[in-house]
This record gives sequence, C-alpha cells and structure tokens, in this order.
Amino acid sequence: MTDYARPVMTSDLHIARDDLVSAVLDRPEPIVLVYAPAGMGKSTLLRQIAEKLNVPVHDAGSPPIASRQQDYAVWDIPPNVECHGLPEAFVQGRRRLVIAVRTGKQVPGLHRARAYGRVFTVDWKQLVFDFGELTPHFGRAAARQIVETTGGWPVLVGLHARVGADDEGVEAFVAEEVLSHLSVGELVALEELTAGHKVTPDELDGIAPFMRRNAEGKPVLLPALAAVFSANHAEAIAIGGTDSEAADRMADAYLRYGRTTRAISILQKAGHYERALDIFIAAKGFYYIYRYGTAEYDEVLAGFPEEFWRQHETLVLALCIQALKRGDIGRARQLLNGFVGSVGANPKAMLANPAIYSLKMRAFRHLMVIYEDYPIDDAMMKMAFALLDEFPADAHLERGSFYNAVLEFYMRSRRFAEAEDVAERAYAHYIAADVPILRFYISLHRAIMRLSVGDVVKAAHFAASAQSEIAAAPFDSPSDERLLALLKACIAFEEGQAGALLQFLDAEFDQFSRGEIWPTVLEFALQYGSQALSDQFSTFAATAFLERWRVYQMQSRQFQAMIDILKVINLQNGNRWQEAADTLTQLDLRTNRAFMQTATAELTRIEDRDEIAAALAWLRHFVFDQPTRDGLLTQLQAMHDNFRLTGRQRTRLQVWIAFVHKRNRNLTKARGVLQKLLEEAARLGAIAPLAGEKLFLSELVEDQRIAQFLSTMGSARQVLRRLSLLGISASALSSSTGLTRRETKVLLMISEGASNKFIANALGLSEATVKFHLSNTYRKLGCKKRREAIIAARSLGLVS
Repeated sequence: MTDYARPVMTSDLHIARDDLVSAVLDRPEPIVLVYAPAGMGKSTLLRQIAEKLNVPVHDAGSPPIASRQQDYAVWDIPPNVECHGLPEAFVQGRRRLVIAVRTGKQVPGLHRARAYGRVFTVDWKQLVFDFGELTPHFGRAAARQIVETTGGWPVLVGLHARVGADDEGVEAFVAEEVLSHLSVGELVALEELTAGHKVTPDELDGIAPFMRRNAEGKPVLLPALAAVFSANHAEAIAIGGTDSEAADRMADAYLRYGRTTRAISILQKAGHYERALDIFIAAKGFYYIYRYGTAEYDEVLAGFPEEFWRQHETLVLALCIQALKRGDIGRARQLLNGFVGSVGANPKAMLANPAIYSLKMRAFRHLMVIYEDYPIDDAMMKMAFALLDEFPADAHLERGSFYNAVLEFYMRSRRFAEAEDVAERAYAHYIAADVPILRFYISLHRAIMRLSVGDVVKAAHFAASAQSEIAAAPFDSPSDERLLALLKACIAFEEGQAGALLQFLDAEFDQFSRGEIWPTVLEFALQYGSQALSDQFSTFAATAFLERWRVYQMQSRQFQAMIDILKVINLQNGNRWQEAADTLTQLDLRTNRAFMQTATAELTRIEDRDEIAAALAWLRHFVFDQPTRDGLLTQLQAMHDNFRLTGRQRTRLQVWIAFVHKRNRNLTKARGVLQKLLEEAARLGAIAPLAGEKLFLSELVEDQRIAQFLSTMGSARQVLRRLSLLGISASALSSSTGLTRRETKVLLMISEGASNKFIANALGLSEATVKFHLSNTYRKLGCKKRREAIIAARSLGLVS
C-alpha cells in the first residue's frame, strides 16, 4: 500500500458531487438507476441526493412506498437481501425514484420501466473520481498516483490513500464484496488480465470497472486489484458455490481462453471425471504432453483417481507415456500388461489383431518398441506400416509420431537413407500439427544422424533448427534442453573442443540419465562420453562412466553389449590390449575371434549394430597386434565396404588401413588414404574420430615422408593443426623412451599381469627372447624390477 501525506478514511472523503447530483435530479426520466459494482460510492451519492431533496434513504429489500406527499423516493438496496418488485406508481412514472443496486442484481419491474423509456442509468463511469476531484484533497502528485493505482474507484481511493492501510482488509473486501458477485466468465477474464493475457470483448464490458488501459492501449487490471487478486478466488467460488453446475461453467470459461489444464483441474476437483476425460481426449490424449508440457501433463494425470483411470484406455496409455518420459520402461510395461494382459509383451500379436485392439492401442505399442529389446525385422516393419493406412490423411500428430518411431528403427539399423526420408515426412506432419517440441525431436535426430555419418557441418545446421523449435514451444522443457546441450557439446567435441562435453558430463549427467532417452540418443551419449573421458582423463574414468550406464540400463539388454564393446575400446586406448581382448572374447556375439580370423566377404554383410562394433574392435586389435598379417588389408577393406557402418566407424577404418599400409612399407598407399581422409575431415569438420585413433595416427603423421607429403596440402595442414592441440603430434607410445615396438608391447602385457610364458605364447616368441626384451626395457626405463617398470610405464602415460 502507499502512504500519503493526508490521512483520509473512505468515510472522510466527503467529496461533494454537486454536478452529479444535479445531473441526476435534472433527468426527465422518473427513475434514475445507479448501477455499479461494490465500492463505487452508490450509497454516498444517494445520501447526497437525499440531503438535497430532504427525504430519507430507504435501505431495505422491499421498495419504498410511493407516497403522494413526496415527489421523490430514494432507495438503496442492500447487497444481501431479496429484492421485491417496483410499485406500479414508479413503473408508470407517476412518482419519481432514485435507486441504487449492485451490478448483477435484478429488480423486478425495472425492465418494463426501461422498455417504457422511464429509466436513466448512472453507471460506474460516472461514479469514479477523476484527477480534478482528487487534487484538492491530496495535491497534484498524490492525486495522479491514486488515479493511476485505483482508477478512481471510490472505496479503493479511501483504502489506499489513508495512512496504515490494511492490506488484509482490502483483500477481504475485494473477495467478499466484489469477486463473489461476478459471473464465472468475468472471474476468469480477471485472472487472464492478471496473467497479462488477452480478454474476449464480451468479457471486457463486464470487468471494465476493474481495469484500465496502459500506454499501448492494452487492458490491464487495476494495480490496486492486481495486488490482491489471485486464481484461488475464482476457483473457490466455482467449487464452493451452491450451484452444482459452477465447475462446468468455470471449465467452459477457461476453455475459451485455451486454458485446458486449468479447465480439467477444475472439473477433477469437482469430481466431474468423465467431462475432464472428454476434454483430455479432445486435446489428443497422450499427445497432450507435447502441446502443454510435462508439468501440466503430470498435473492432469494426477487428478484422475486410480479406480477411474484403470478403466480407460486413453488414461492408461497416457500414464505409459509418462513412465517412458521418466525413463521407467518397467513401469510402462506394468501399466500396459495390467490393461491388456500378458499379450502386452508381444507387440506383433497386438499389431496383428485390429479387431481386438484399437488403433490408438496398436499405435502406442508400435511406439513403445523403440524403448525395448524387441527385434525389429521385416515382418514387424510390414505390420507397423499397415497402421499408417488406418490413420486419416489429416491425422498429422498420429502420422508424424508413426514416422518418428520408424525413424528410430532405421537409425538403429544404420539405414540412413530411409531414416532421412521418414524424418522429412515426420517433420512435415509436425509442421501441419503446429507442435514445435515434436519438430525439435526430429531436428535433434537429424543432427545425430549427420554426426553418425560424419557430417558436422549439417549436424550444426540441424542443431540450430532444434534450438529454434524448442524456443518456440509454449512451455519450458528442462529435459529437452539437456538433450540439446548434449548435442551441441558433441558437435563441439567433433570439432576438437572437449570442454563443453566434459562440463555436461560433470554437471548434467545424473539428471540426463534419469529422463526419457531414446536408444539412438543413448548410443550417442555412450560413444561420445566414453571417448571424451578416455581422451581427456583416463581409461578408468571412461570405464566408470560406462558402468554407471550399465546400472541405469539394467532392465534393457540392448545396450549391455554396446557398453562392453565401448569398454574394450577404452582399454585398447589405455594400451591394455590383452585385457581388452579377454573382455571381447566373453561377448556372446557371432563376430567372435574365431569368426574374425577367417572372415572376409562376410564382413560386408553384417547388419547388427553390436556385431559390427565387435568386428571393428577385433580388427583394431589385429591392426595393433599383427599389422603385417596376411589378409588383414582385405578384411579391413571388406569391412569398409559394409554400408551399415557409420561415418565415424568408416573414418576409424581408414586410419587403420593407412597404418597397415605404412607397416607393410607401402607409403604411397598410406599417404593416399591419409590424404583423402584428412581432406574429408576438413570438408565435414569432423576431428573427434581421428583423435580417437591417435594411437595409430601419431605413428603415421610422425613419419617424415608422410608428414612432408601432407604439409603441401592446405586442408590436411588445417586438420593436423587442430589435431596437434589434442596431442596427436606426440607419439602415443612415448617414443622418447627409446623403446622398440616389441619392447613396448612386452611392457604393456606385463602391466596387465601377463607372465613371461603367456607373453611368449601370445607373441610367438621363446621365453628367453621375452626376457631379453624385458632386460632392454628395464635398462631404458632405469628400472631393475618388473614392478618398477610398470610404475614407470604408468608415469610416462604408456598405460593407464
């Protein structure tokens, strides 16, 4: 409240309204109606009129007697009484009457008198104080501030002008004397004004006394009312009123302003669950979350009691979506099975039975597959595409979401051409549906797809689109903001800048891991996170990161093999090759060591994501352990020709091919492969895949003949300069120690706990030769014992 210099009570204002009194008494109509909300000074005006006429003020529900001895009667109708009808003498105009009544109150007989042209109305506009009336009492500056704050509403002028104004008294007055007499529509309109929203013209007239227009001409609530008005007033009246239809009227009012969640909540609190569900279904059921956000979605679902939602398919599916959004696949399965029975675990059975399961149920079951370990074969895809024919052409949300799910299938199986096609289709439907957050998901996936094929430039383009789309969403979505932050950090990492990704893993990892994560996004996070931690910290840090994900994904087997394979790569990067091979041997995959030692043409036909990753890990092991082995180049080239590989995987293979050419003393081919590889990296902006192969790349670029050749090409020099910042120019095996390759390998194996006999068998040497290499290693490292050599190797960064 504002304290002014002059202490003035409402009753102390005593502002003479002679002009208004004269205007009333000079009217030719026999009835003057003073019609305004509470606190507008109606009673004060009537007292001044009564004093002028020298007649009493009649204040009862029954009308005054039309006395022949008096030309005038003054009737001030109390707010909480039943109003009786006008005497015929007033209706016919044989006697004159000044009557004051609150807005919304009806006086029987008044409409008939108005129809006869015998009524003149004084409304709130004539009753509010203006600047000129207030200036003599408060001074110019204070009068201007009072008008600005209260709009000249008499009761608020008094309450806000006096010293020590009672805030609680103002709030109680507004609630009891003003809000309780407004219609539901007017209450909602006031709430909208308070929130800064537009109000429909129909409602503006009813709430005009409580608002003003700002400098831009926009209607806003009076500051004196805005300080005390809240949505709770409106809700309390709607639910606490005696009218059983109050909640429905309130819900209708909120729906007119697009406040769907508010409307549903009002109905739920009143126990009108069926109508609340009808509104939820009309708002597309479980798609509600994409239009109104997670917070409002959770609020709506929490308002339905369990005994109600368990009987309705739409609500069960909505709760399944909620569980998936929270990363709780087990809860989603439980809810689904509780509604349809054990068949819920068999998506094919559900998709194949349209006579039993609704289109909505089957579409959801198709969507849920992307979160599960269920194999997606051609038969499954055929049944899924049959769903599309059942959706109307203008069912944009449903069609877009179908393509969104198929996008996941294609990306998981590395069918990037088909994935790009369905991504465009999904995006077009989401544009038609006008749901920005769903367009965000498509742009996010397209960026991930571009990173997978090694095109950082286009990935950045789609990341910018994703940024625009999430900004256009009408609600905040912290979990999606984290997805975008991860994407941006990975793009920066691809360009050779690891800081943002490391910061994300440190600050956002826990929150990120607890939310909804699509398989492609999780794969993306695993690959980039493990490489960043391995490159910048240690094998231990990267392995710990992967093991945490193993715990988070315990209910899902589809990522366990991937986590193991990434762990193998980290061990290899830490020069723990034997331990990596042992881990790889334990995986139950077709592409095991025996298969990889003989496979050639078969490598071009591997389709499974994990089998491809395991095959690459074995090939990497062979490149390190036996780079001159017969047939290795043929195997590498066959694997390179597999169209299911990602661009990052293909880049790694090219590094290995160049390395093997170099080890086979074919520098011309090594330079050619490396030149093409670096030029492509410069064009696409992809540095991280090269940095991940620094073990092999360092030896290549440190060869003087290769380095001189590459120095003549601008694009190659540009990439090499960026790689030098990541330590690629220094030998990954610390050549400054003077160790030969064989001595280094022996040192790595004893660091893993291998015995001399095991080393001899593994390397095809005699135990005497192993001891000879160890003796040279101890001498070069300045050590005398096996343990001292291991400690020295770790301090030099040869092992982690």
